[in-house]
Parts: sequence; structure tokens; C-alpha cells
Amino acid sequence: MNKKVRTVLNDKNLNEASKILKLHVSNENQMTQLARILAPLLPQTGVLLINGIMGSGKTFLCRNFIQAKQENEKKYVEDIPSPTFTLVQTYSFENSELWHCDFYRIKTASELLELGLEEAFENALCLIEWPKGLDNLEIFDVANLEIKTGQNISERELIFFSKSEKWKAFAKKFESIIF
Repeated sequence: MNKKVRTVLNDKNLNEASKILKLHVSNENQMTQLARILAPLLPQTGVLLINGIMGSGKTFLCRNFIQAKQENEKKYVEDIPSPTFTLVQTYSFENSELWHCDFYRIKTASELLELGLEEAFENALCLIEWPKGLDNLEIFDVANLEIKTGQNISERELIFFSKSEKWKAFAKKFESIIF
């Protein structure tokens, strides 16, 4: 039976997580390389909640995930705009759909439901930046990724965890990456 996974990275769900994985990235090139390595292992459906301060690289990483999937599956890459003002950008692939969401301006869970997220959670892969409004929604097959800025302007620490089986291959690869 699926269990509800909290959507915000905090001490409580860190303790609930099966394994917390950390990765140090020194620059944008490594972040792009990370996305290219991990994109083929993104599940067809599921939710990746991406937290981090403004400018930490959430959109940059999502854009690179999507472009790597396009390159792998469609053999072309299109410009990937930030969903900051549209809230959601959708992308169709051969056997799946991907929703890139930015909920920075969302204040309540009811605003999120108006976007049709419940259906997306069941039928698509959702990359969600600023997932704070999802706290009270029951979401399955969730993974959490926090991006922390480093002392150097281009350094990042990525912290990943998930209890969902759908994210197992992604987590295993994430754990094996060394830059």
C-alpha cells in the first residue's frame, strides 16, 4: 500500500526517508552532465519535488532534464521556458507526459487543484519547483530533491531521497555519481 510522503524537506521526513543521498556539484557544466546522466532514469509517472532558494538552480536542472529527455527520445531539443508565470509547461514524449511546474506564486492547495494536478500526479511525471503549497495533498510516488548553494557562487549540494520504488533506479544512479 502506498504511503503519503511529506512534500517539504524537513527534519521529520528526513528521519522517515529510507536513505538520504548527497551530491556535490561544482559548476553548471556538472549540473548539466548530472541531468543528462539521470534523465533516462526518470520514471514515466511520479513526482519530483524540488526545493531550494531563489537562484539555486531548480529551473536550470529541470530544463536540462527535459532537454536530455528530448534528445534521447525525440532526437531534437527545444527551448524550455521557465513556468514561473504560466505555472505549468507540459511536454509530450513517446510513452509519457512531463509536467514542469513552478508554484512560487501559489498560496493554497485549492489553487493547485484548479490546474488539474491530481490527474497529472497519476498519469505524468511532474517536476515541481517551489512545492510548498502541496503540503496537505496526498501524493504517491514522490521523490524530494533539495538544492543548496555553496560557498562558491557556482557550487551546489543536491540532497535526494524517496521511499517510492519508482525512484529506485534514479536513486541508485544518483548515489553512484562522483564529480
